[in-house]
Amino acid sequence: AIDNIIRDKVTPKRGSVLHCSMWGVEHTGVYVGNKKIVDLDGDGNIRVRTPKQFIDGTNAISIYVACDGTSVLYSNSIADEAEKNVGNKRNYDFLADNCHRFAGYCITKDYASEKLVETFSGLEKTIKNHFSPTKFTWRVWDLASSDMFY
Repeated sequence: AIDNIIRDKVTPKRGSVLHCSMWGVEHTGVYVGNKKIVDLDGDGNIRVRTPKQFIDGTNAISIYVACDGTSVLYSNSIADEAEKNVGNKRNYDFLADNCHRFAGYCITKDYASEKLVETFSGLEKTIKNHFSPTKFTWRVWDLASSDMFY
């Protein structure tokens, strides 16, 4: 509630890394513009999702955007890599080849070096190493509830 009411909200930019809560763990993806998110699902499919589809099946009420303070972290090359992989299939493994590893790959372009990005904290470390933010934080996507259904 605090994140949704009190803290500043942000709007992701093409190439922002996103996450939502999923029953005690996080689900991550890459924002590619026009209210579209590329993620890796539990069946290993790399797909394009709307915000509503991204949180469907989770207990999330918000989508969070990686930021440096209140400034959104993003890179078009991250979005390009995510889009390039849409339609591909991975051998999904909850612990070893998951959505965090896919998002980390989109940042580094190297699946082999992303062995440590199998956890959410590993992905956060990759984001910090790539962007070198002075104050890394996650901010709620300023998405009106009616926009959630696009």
